[in-house]
Amino acid sequence: MSYGPVMLAGADSPSEHFQLAALTAMAAVVFIGLGRRQRRTGRSLIAPDETMRAGDRLVQAPPPSRGHRTAGCAWICVGAVFVLPAVFNTVAAIHQLIG
Repeated sequence: MSYGPVMLAGADSPSEHFQLAALTAMAAVVFIGLGRRQRRTGRSLIAPDETMRAGDRLVQAPPPSRGHRTAGCAWICVGAVFVLPAVFNTVAAIHQLIG
């Protein structure tokens, strides 16, 4: 039996594997959600649709930019990096429970 994935994950019991899987899955959901929103709107994550008051009038937010959409794709890729450890930890926990 190979213990490589277990040692790499830093977990000794199935419950620790499930905890690590939940943590990495939550990070994946957050990053992918933020990336999808930024890619869909093409606006910054900090102030996506905010108008500003300048003197006595409202100034519209800048139009959607291609750079923000590209950054959204990058955030989706960062989230995808977190999906793989979640899957590996879940499989390792099930493997330890079964055999």
